[in-house]
Amino acid sequence: MRIAILSCLDFIVPGGAERFFIDMAHALDATIVCLSYDQGLSEMYPLAKTIRFHPLNQTLPPEPFRQLAGMYLFRSLHLDYDFFIVTDDMALRYLIHDVPHCYFLLTPRRALYDMYYQTLADLPLPNRIVFGAILSVFRHLDRRFVRNHIRNLAAISHNVRSRIWRTYQMPATVLYPPIHIDAYQNLGYDDFWLSVSRVDKWKRIELQIEAFRCMPEKRLLVAGRIYPGYEYLRDTAPSNVEFLGAVEDAVLARLYGMCRGFITTAIDEDYGLTPLEAMASGKPVVATKEGGYLETIADGYTGILVAPDYQAICDAIMKIDEDPTRYADASRRQAEMFDYKLFKEQLSTYVHTLTQG
Repeated sequence: MRIAILSCLDFIVPGGAERFFIDMAHALDATIVCLSYDQGLSEMYPLAKTIRFHPLNQTLPPEPFRQLAGMYLFRSLHLDYDFFIVTDDMALRYLIHDVPHCYFLLTPRRALYDMYYQTLADLPLPNRIVFGAILSVFRHLDRRFVRNHIRNLAAISHNVRSRIWRTYQMPATVLYPPIHIDAYQNLGYDDFWLSVSRVDKWKRIELQIEAFRCMPEKRLLVAGRIYPGYEYLRDTAPSNVEFLGAVEDAVLARLYGMCRGFITTAIDEDYGLTPLEAMASGKPVVATKEGGYLETIADGYTGILVAPDYQAICDAIMKIDEDPTRYADASRRQAEMFDYKLFKEQLSTYVHTLTQG
């Protein structure tokens, strides 16, 4: 059976979504249909070498026109596959064609739904009025399309499944994105804590910076791309906080293996893959007590869940730093529950069930 995974992404730098889609394609021997593909991707995520890509070689305009252009692009495609897995609300428009499918959501678009008011609050008043109207129209179109064309929904976490129900009043099957457990190991405990995240408004890196500003004797390394407009976080950070930018997988695995612990503070995280990668390395995690972190981190056993407050983060780090080794075994066992081998079996069974139904 020929399976296509449709994504309105450029596969150039392997972020969490790109890695997940590559893992999914590998599990199903599927082809990834995307905007563009760079051969250099496989240098940062070697599994990409095993995947067939079908790049459309298209460049979309900036928002808000990007959304319209992406929807039109996929709506007008004609692809010869037996089953389609759609991964975003632009590629979703391909399902105007009545084909066997699954809509696998990382999350309903947050700017349209649960982050709608926060998105508008960050804009100047004139833009707020214009974008408010635009987002309302897109929200109406999105709900109507899903109601009329989608039969099968899957979600990456129970947190996302709940958002899907609130948004579309439709059930979804939960399939957790995997980690490759064998790629991680505990290499000891160096003198630094680790954060792995893009640097933008959703990840609340400023909380981490303020926590370590209050603990000048401790170090924090932040690995991940800094989005435009957030360079000031790097420029104003204290000397014990270092920004590394995007790093290759081999370097990242070593950072996980050598850190004392891991910290993550995203707003209502969809799922949160990076804490699992840290736990696979036997390292404790400090995370905000919300979203997908509630599903992956065992509070008190594999780390500590805290309020989104820098003092609470400080207290948790100080407690763990007394003896981070005591979390190692529980962290590894927890991570093993999300291993790629289990994911491959679950995903294959799910798709087989849909195609046989």
